[in-house]
Amino acid sequence: MKNMKSLFTGLFIPAVLLFSCNAKQSPVSSEYEPLAGISVPMDDVEKKYWDSLCDAESKNALKDIKNNQLSYTHIFGMVEMYRSDAEMDSLLSRYAIKTKKSGYYCMVPSSKQNCYAREMNKEIAKRYGAVFIDSLRKKAEIIYVNKNKNRIFPFEECDMNSRYLKSNDYNEALKLVAEDFWQETEYPEDFVYRKEKDYYSHMEAGFILYRDGSISEPEVEITFQDDRNYQFSGYFMEKLKKFVKKSKWKTATSVGIPVNSEMNVLIFFK
Repeated sequence: MKNMKSLFTGLFIPAVLLFSCNAKQSPVSSEYEPLAGISVPMDDVEKKYWDSLCDAESKNALKDIKNNQLSYTHIFGMVEMYRSDAEMDSLLSRYAIKTKKSGYYCMVPSSKQNCYAREMNKEIAKRYGAVFIDSLRKKAEIIYVNKNKNRIFPFEECDMNSRYLKSNDYNEALKLVAEDFWQETEYPEDFVYRKEKDYYSHMEAGFILYRDGSISEPEVEITFQDDRNYQFSGYFMEKLKKFVKKSKWKTATSVGIPVNSEMNVLIFFK
């Protein structure tokens, strides 16, 4: 799944997050154990900051709940994010629920972050049910995909279904593609094979798999660990192009809806 895509753009890291190598270390409670590989635990000043911030956010949330002003928070950063936030906002507005955005920091205990959102989420679940947000998110995803049917979806935004007609199993399909390719492709006589501890050589064909089952012209890139094999580049690249063109592909789906998608066929050499 290429991409994965500017997850931290725009995050504001408060100065209080900065750690000093010479900072005085105090006993660490389980709640404040160092996170994300940080070797220096929070000092008392930092702990007090996050404690007070969480307490203030929780009080503000309870005040807004009392005034019947509900909000749902889109959290971005080191968490799962969605492409359908605008559609989600529209669905939530039907219930008079506003939306906010907030970052997630990998160096701060999760229990001390987004405390406003936590209180609001509990209230929303209390009023509308435990699966309310999840059900709206599914609807938002479907709306998003239907609005973008002409878009070419990145591989990782599609369902993990087989796209090779010979199998309905995703993992089996990957194996079959490689097996079928090598069944009809011979190694040249002077090809230099990989030694046991060498890195694998490989080639990759990238193309667009359209909703109607047709494909774009494949573009092939090839990498050999042994430079002597580059003399066979044209031979292997042409073989892979022909294989991709004659193979039968199944249209990709996203939330079950057929979409145009990026597609890659990766082949490793012996």
